[in-house]
Amino acid sequence: MYKKTAFYARISKPSRHNITSNSINSQINMLYDTVQTINSSSTRGCIDINSIQIYTDYGYSGRNNKRPAFRKMIAQIMLGEVGTVLVKDFSRFSREHILMSEFLEKIFPEKGVRFISVADNFDNIYNNTSLATSFKSLFNEYYCRDISNKVKSVLSAKKEAGSYSTANVPLGYYIHDTEGIKVHPGEALAVRRIFCLAYRGYNCRQIADILNSQNYFAGRKSTAWDASYIWSVLGNPFYTGMHVWHKYETNPCQPGRPQRLPRDCWNTSKGSHQGIIPEELFNIVNSCHNPSKSSPKGQRHIFHGITKCKNCHKALCSGRRKKEYLCCSHCGSGETRKIKIDTLYKICIKKINEEYYRQYGRVLNQNIFFKNTSGYKELILQNFIKKIEIGDNYDIDIFWNYASGRHKIKGTDI
Repeated sequence: MYKKTAFYARISKPSRHNITSNSINSQINMLYDTVQTINSSSTRGCIDINSIQIYTDYGYSGRNNKRPAFRKMIAQIMLGEVGTVLVKDFSRFSREHILMSEFLEKIFPEKGVRFISVADNFDNIYNNTSLATSFKSLFNEYYCRDISNKVKSVLSAKKEAGSYSTANVPLGYYIHDTEGIKVHPGEALAVRRIFCLAYRGYNCRQIADILNSQNYFAGRKSTAWDASYIWSVLGNPFYTGMHVWHKYETNPCQPGRPQRLPRDCWNTSKGSHQGIIPEELFNIVNSCHNPSKSSPKGQRHIFHGITKCKNCHKALCSGRRKKEYLCCSHCGSGETRKIKIDTLYKICIKKINEEYYRQYGRVLNQNIFFKNTSGYKELILQNFIKKIEIGDNYDIDIFWNYASGRHKIKGTDI
């Protein structure tokens, strides 16, 4: 079976000093030079230069596993289309130690994939994963975490000194070039109206309907008001003149999923900007509405991050009462059930098989799809599928990672 050779290159951001040693082009050139060296000196394991396919991600951290080209490459590896992967060094592939070890010790051997890291002098044909290799991938993750902690420390010091250190400000404010954070008169009217209506006993959806009917300016959101937007305004103490930060922290066991901290862990400061509403009004409204108290979150569904509502283009969530359903809570008076999670998974697997057979003329090994862990199913979906848009009556569009185009599915086809 003909298999591709994957060149993978990644860069987080351009260098400030015009140093090109780690640019995308220099990485690709290094990999081509490596192939020529292997073919000229190796007695086994030569690489067909005509089989090379290049995957590049520009502007993505090595700790981010949702890189578009990376996902496409991993999907094709799991499909058995890729036989060799070349990278400049381990950190280009990933800075997650656990993920790197998973691929080196389990996935690549299972799929028969040759992995070459040029700068690390690693080729899994000749050398197995050693202690030194594990230390390198561990150091790559530590380096990234160390830089992150230093940046957080500097930003925290600036915030404690009264300096606002984020790019965006809430509705009702704008950042002046020389005077810092200023109140936006037009947006501030909407904010005061929201708190006034909440004080009078209106709930978030009723407030949104009133603002829409009275044509209140929705600020930078530039769309109609909705309950979730009102909810976020009512729970933001920034409007009292208080700056709050360190509300979230990333769980080391679940990178990329910040967790909300208890209120006693938050950091606060006053005096960096003018308040729009009195603190007493904010406290009264919050004691009644309690918008900062969210419902307890369970395990996220396996389609997390890739399912969107076709009507409002917002993310779908699992239902509060019907956990087995994907629902939209934005384009109706309540939760609108779209489709069962298990049903959608079976549809996706069926369409992946059909698309693969259409392109390559053979059937996939079904064992890769039906391991009984939600984490494994989520990994499969995240790597194979870019996005799924779901409308009413099972009107579904599936956009692929590993192939161009999309599948349109009607309810009558299911």
